[in-house]
Amino acid sequence: MDPSLSPAKRPIQRVALACIQCRSRKVRCDATLPTCRRCIADGKACEYQKSRRGGRPRRLAAAPLQVNLDHSPSGDSLQSANIGGASTDSSSSGHGSTGSSAQSVCDSLDIKCLYRIVLSGGPRLTRIHADQLLTQYYIYFHISHPCVLPRWSLQSRMVGEPAISDYLIPVLLYIGSIFTHSIDSAPLAETALQAIHAGRAIGYPNAYHTQALVLYSIAVYWCDEPERGRELLDEAIEGAFVLGMHEKGFASQHGLGDPVLEESWRRTWWQIYITDTHISGSLHTYRGLSTKFPSTAELPCEEREYESGNIPTPTTLLNYNAREFSEIEFSSFAQLIGFTQGINRVLAGRRLEDTEGAKTICANADTMMTAWCSLLPAQKRTLLHEDGTVDELLFKANILVNVYIVDLHRQLSSLKYSAIESVSKCAPPPPPESNDNIKEEAHMHTAKALFATERLNGLLTLPTRFSTHTPFIICMIANMTIAHLSACRYIFQEPRLSLEREKIRLNMGVLKMLGEFWPAGQREYQSMGTIAREMLALKEEEIQIPTETAAIPLDTLNFNFDFDINWACDAFVNGSNPFINDLLVL
Repeated sequence: MDPSLSPAKRPIQRVALACIQCRSRKVRCDATLPTCRRCIADGKACEYQKSRRGGRPRRLAAAPLQVNLDHSPSGDSLQSANIGGASTDSSSSGHGSTGSSAQSVCDSLDIKCLYRIVLSGGPRLTRIHADQLLTQYYIYFHISHPCVLPRWSLQSRMVGEPAISDYLIPVLLYIGSIFTHSIDSAPLAETALQAIHAGRAIGYPNAYHTQALVLYSIAVYWCDEPERGRELLDEAIEGAFVLGMHEKGFASQHGLGDPVLEESWRRTWWQIYITDTHISGSLHTYRGLSTKFPSTAELPCEEREYESGNIPTPTTLLNYNAREFSEIEFSSFAQLIGFTQGINRVLAGRRLEDTEGAKTICANADTMMTAWCSLLPAQKRTLLHEDGTVDELLFKANILVNVYIVDLHRQLSSLKYSAIESVSKCAPPPPPESNDNIKEEAHMHTAKALFATERLNGLLTLPTRFSTHTPFIICMIANMTIAHLSACRYIFQEPRLSLEREKIRLNMGVLKMLGEFWPAGQREYQSMGTIAREMLALKEEEIQIPTETAAIPLDTLNFNFDFDINWACDAFVNGSNPFINDLLVL
């Protein structure tokens, strides 16, 4: 046989470098920096062992993209971003380059030809880094804050809409770096800030800049800069109002005839609205800025419809507020919006110093939350999709139900407040001292609060990764943990006490894991430790049920009483899924 006719043999490609995780599992590693594809797929932190050999560092195989300055909004030089694991020689470091903090050029729609941060005098972010950081954003953050275009749509629009690269992409890559331990987030945070400044410099609001602002404000807030995070969100709210994003016609007028882009604009407004409520709740103000004008923007569709691009005719708040009389199916995002709107109405008149008003607020909140839970359709009463993944938006709504039950009922219960709670920035201020004298129905308020802390345990043991949850659950878990600690001091006795302490350990473990990504999570984990040591380090004779709560039998604390919100929320969590039912058995 003619050798020239024989099929050519493919050369065997050997990869000398492998990450620690793949090496320990003895599986093939593609040695992609900073995160190999296997670790991305498995959701693991990818780390490489530092070489013990000397010499010059290897250059990455992927060359940086060329620079396009045609649509640069700013002529300022960029600050150097020190990306771990990447290196370039000085001849290609971008000296003298000017332009916005995010500049793109794409010869094709390949995601690898996505984005490059041009640096003045230092290493640069390569296309492979950008690809991986964007992947991290969509895996860990987008799932619980889904307002940015789906990745395929974002990719296709980047060439024709430079505002995406100029303002939005730097923020997405910065957030992605928070979930990537092998890349330093600090220089990317600086680059994101430069992009925010560049958007301000144009003098009028831009929709992509407003979208970037709300996402950036969340990251800043949970990177333990709450005041600056609040200011950035206020800026996003004002920009959204100027643009008219809260109005029904905005999406169609600025959607360029693309239903997916229209959906993204609707989602952006509602993400602003929900974030405003979350931050207001974390700061215990209960008066968000996004409620100063009525919102007529249409409601978002289901996540699978958004990701596929098959956008149905949107529903409205008018439809939602008449849902008890209709058969319209609303998305999980719409259900979260509806819950947020309802609790905003209830809490608008809340005054911490108003003792009598607290009873009314509790009653109104119970009614609102019972109605919301009971009107959920059957398929929304379980948090698990058919493929076993958790519905992150309903997960957030479910935790909020329990957080508000604890927050509102604790002040009228036997779960006493302690001065040490002020160590936590998430802790609510204690009620007036006069509340201590209100003991009517204290047992019922205590039982409701303890019911909610029990439901938290079921939520945190769902089959999901904690890192994909919104960072706003940090304060939610912290506040419920504080109430649970009070119960361990004043209510529970052995052997029940030991079981409840295990649930507190679970809460602490979740805060610790979230603290690996969000500095505010680490702060609250440490604060909870301080509070717990103070509240639980008591002499044996001091750990007893106070006289005013002595009449509460332990079987009552198993929540076997006739209270509609307990049944409704229990159905919401449990649904018909046997896995969750097993988790929530006491």
